[in-house]
Amino acid sequence: MSSIPALAGGRFLSPPPSVGVTTVAATKFSGGTATVCLLKMNQTSTADEQQVTGAMITVTPNANNDILVLPPVEQCSGVILYVVNSHASNDIVLNYVAAGSVHNNANKAALALGAAVIPNDEIGVCLCDGTNWYALVSEAA
Repeated sequence: MSSIPALAGGRFLSPPPSVGVTTVAATKFSGGTATVCLLKMNQTSTADEQQVTGAMITVTPNANNDILVLPPVEQCSGVILYVVNSHASNDIVLNYVAAGSVHNNANKAALALGAAVIPNDEIGVCLCDGTNWYALVSEAA
């Protein structure tokens, strides 16, 4: 059976984020030894949070091994985000918060398949199944 009728009227098979670029500046990272920035899907954010406004996210980490916490899994089933580390020497560590937990710095953890680090000048493709985030990391060209 064709899925074309299901796509009629502008419906999608998965929720696409807005077309555009989200920029995470070094000033968005705050915290202790490893600095942290939480990505959010809603429109309210505080000093160490960044609202996701587009599927492509360019990040300038403040220091090496800054932690970028991906948006809440409950809000992101089927979402794909492209995270670009635009810094010449600092790495980004990707984390997420498990379903049902408060989306904050205290509840962050490594991704489902283990630690995901986006080295300087590289890109990560992040995929969410509604329960976990997964990442593929590759050299940017």
